[in-house]
Amino acid sequence: MSSAVPLVGVLLVVVCCAIEGFAQVFYKKGARGRRRFVVYGTSLFALEAVLYTVALRYLDLSTAYPLGSLSFVSVTLLSQWLLRERVTPTRWVGILLILAGAALVVMHA
Repeated sequence: MSSAVPLVGVLLVVVCCAIEGFAQVFYKKGARGRRRFVVYGTSLFALEAVLYTVALRYLDLSTAYPLGSLSFVSVTLLSQWLLRERVTPTRWVGILLILAGAALVVMHA
């Protein structure tokens, strides 16, 4: 298998994590009474499911699934940026640990 093949899968999973971040922000806005955002969030989750399924063509599940933890990173960053939520120093440490773990998984993809 070419080294570009797992890279395609990794990139697709990263895109899925970004999509999930936006979907979660939309759900939060929907919970505040903006119902159209629930539809937006649900639509993004459907798109994410399709892209993740494609990513599984290029990656082992045992690689793709741990990379999905990057969605915690995207949700934290987007909720801070778009929802003005406060992120504590302890949470930042957790984010760094997730990034380190994802890097270790990718090194062996």
